[in-house]
Amino acid sequence: MADPLIGVRRVGIAGLGRYVPEKILSNADLEKFVDTSDEWIVQRTGIKERRIAAKDQYTSTLAVAAAQQALDDAGMKGEEIELVICATVTGDQPFPATACRVGMEIGAKNAGGFDLAAACSGFVFATQVASNMIASGQYSKILVCGAEILSRILDYKDRNTCVLFGDGAGAAIFTTLDIAQRGEYLGGSISMKGGAEDVLAQPGGGSRHPASLDSIEQRLHFMKMGGTKVFRFAVRVFAGLVRDVIEKYGKDEIGVIIPHQVNQRIIESAMDQAGLPMDMVFCNINKYGNTSAASVAIALREAYDAGRLEKGKLVVMPAFGAGMSWGHTLLRW
Repeated sequence: MADPLIGVRRVGIAGLGRYVPEKILSNADLEKFVDTSDEWIVQRTGIKERRIAAKDQYTSTLAVAAAQQALDDAGMKGEEIELVICATVTGDQPFPATACRVGMEIGAKNAGGFDLAAACSGFVFATQVASNMIASGQYSKILVCGAEILSRILDYKDRNTCVLFGDGAGAAIFTTLDIAQRGEYLGGSISMKGGAEDVLAQPGGGSRHPASLDSIEQRLHFMKMGGTKVFRFAVRVFAGLVRDVIEKYGKDEIGVIIPHQVNQRIIESAMDQAGLPMDMVFCNINKYGNTSAASVAIALREAYDAGRLEKGKLVVMPAFGAGMSWGHTLLRW
């Protein structure tokens, strides 16, 4: 776990935002065209419904809505933003970066931007990139978005994946601590174990499996997942990240744990391994399913709205996803 940055500018959060599409896809809806049931889904995942983007919405559409709420929360205008980082694996197109569209739409005419592709770990990784850029003095105001439209890469013939994921976006504005209105960034971690394409991946569309009639017939452009491997990996990593924070700061310093909303059973098992009660966790997976890079960002804003972010307490945000990749961001609120 990386130590807080010493001898550089302190970093905080000035505003938070989130957006989810209006359309709700319930378990009962899925029962109509997938071999599954509400009982099966809830028992194994804790998910009751998820949000699905409208046909005229794109990943940038969702990100812009979340970003605008974060700007309003911070009392800022888009032109004040100096850099836009969009964490996503379902961007508007392979290039240019979706961050470019987001920046244009919010009026960030003076900003640069790029996308960060780390799947479910994306927002957590992007917050650390942004914080370190501010701490170094390179920038002072950075918009970080986590946004996904996963419904467009799901195979609705595969009940092991299509029941799990949904669409949404979250955003946070990172600034120097002296102008931040929210929590202080303390540090985090970024880790990976490569070569896990059989665990969680979208195989088709890149240089390994370029788009072709064969790749389409093999359904390689849909998400693929090895569920059992993901479960074991996620429980171990989640519990380890939380234990690292406890070892350094003490259990009593933790106000809330806001994990990647991957699966209710995974979260419960990890908390059990860490020796902590579930009431320390903020969960919204029942409403949205797994929204990948948007997951932690949406939950952070909703935890704030629910009054779960205690003044002076730690906010622990662990995440894990494709790659395999994992890490955490630590705030003091």
